[in-house]
Amino acid sequence: MKLTIGEKIALLRKEKNITQTELAEYLFLAPQTVSRWEVGCGAPEITLLPKIAAFFGVSIDELFGLTSLERTEDLVAKYSVLRDDHSFQEAMEYIDSQIQTIDAVLKNGAGDSAELERDRDQLEAEKTHMWIQQGREAFQRAFAMADCFVQRTEKNPENPWYLPMRLQLDQLCSNIGKDRETLSARKKDFMEHPDEISLLRYLSMLDNRQEYEAILSIGKEEGPVREILFPPSEKNLSIWWQLIHAAAEMSNTDFIEQHLPLVLQVCGKKDEFDFLMCLLNVYRDEQLAAIKGRLRFLLPEVSLNQYFEEKVKERIEETVQIENLTKKEITC
Repeated sequence: MKLTIGEKIALLRKEKNITQTELAEYLFLAPQTVSRWEVGCGAPEITLLPKIAAFFGVSIDELFGLTSLERTEDLVAKYSVLRDDHSFQEAMEYIDSQIQTIDAVLKNGAGDSAELERDRDQLEAEKTHMWIQQGREAFQRAFAMADCFVQRTEKNPENPWYLPMRLQLDQLCSNIGKDRETLSARKKDFMEHPDEISLLRYLSMLDNRQEYEAILSIGKEEGPVREILFPPSEKNLSIWWQLIHAAAEMSNTDFIEQHLPLVLQVCGKKDEFDFLMCLLNVYRDEQLAAIKGRLRFLLPEVSLNQYFEEKVKERIEETVQIENLTKKEITC
């Protein structure tokens, strides 16, 4: 049962062997005032709380009988209601400080280790909950912004962000749990108005759901799909990337070898680079060596920033390690 503030003052006073008179003198009050607090007949004025807490060497939270875990729960609940950056930061900083304190105590071998571990587990659970909440909030904010842009540019397809923001909106639908209904809407849009944009949005939603077999099935259709895809051109390269990526994920080398050579004929260096990166986990031996050689040749030409260039180099080296490991296993 949580103590009243008067009961907490009485407990602290007795723990520290301090009389009511001594506390009253410190606060410039009559001893009877402290006595009344302790028996529940009144409470300290709010202006006295910092002085009382300082006198006993505790926080105001502790003075109110609030444990660190209860304080954490209050801060998490506060963020759940307000959903603002300040409340998030306040709660996370408090949780991190409590975890650091527990780690220090455990390292020094002090306290009840089992109880401290339980407290740490609860704090980490609260921290995870906070990240999930903030993630949802961030997705909702981004969705609202993207949706507003889409509505505002509905009659302006020449806007350079017209398609990218619509693809982003579809991705956000997946993030907030609306992927099924959005996929149905994208399919309906394509069936009613088949063009490059509606097909790309439809395939992108399937890609978000990792439905690669469905993507390849659509890529083999006749009628409007074939008219959009052939001949390969700069205009439909984004659609071809979805198809080649799906084929790579399915290790469907027949589809890749049937269509990619034609696609690469109309690619610039940056698009060729992107297509070839999809194939690193598909091929082995001489074919993989040829792909890596071409990627190394293209890398200086595609104007990646330093961070991404290093990541690409690591990705190529990673395939080298996998290839060597496979050969070693076969030899053994």
